[in-house]
Amino acid sequence: MLSIRQAGPCFVGEVDGLDLTKPMPAGAIAAIHAGMDKYAALIFHDQDFADEQQLDFTRSLGAIELAFGTSLRRPEDYLLPTTFIARGRSRMAKRATSGGRR
Repeated sequence: MLSIRQAGPCFVGEVDGLDLTKPMPAGAIAAIHAGMDKYAALIFHDQDFADEQQLDFTRSLGAIELAFGTSLRRPEDYLLPTTFIARGRSRMAKRATSGGRR
């Protein structure tokens, strides 16, 4: 069962009971939108999925907006540098612990 609870004293919510690799019912999508409205940022723990699965999840929430100054260069160039993988650290986390060196 999907639940969203406040994480600490700030504006972040933690989402439990959802497998983002599977299609989501309308009720789950509505709950995620309500959670984003309430907390501004949501954490989804223990989600091990490929970039394409993350994009499918994102598209299920609505149209993807092109953002300038990010890793998105063209609509077909969806790069997800902050994807964390359960079995290892992301490139961003490795860079942070190595003093920013690549």
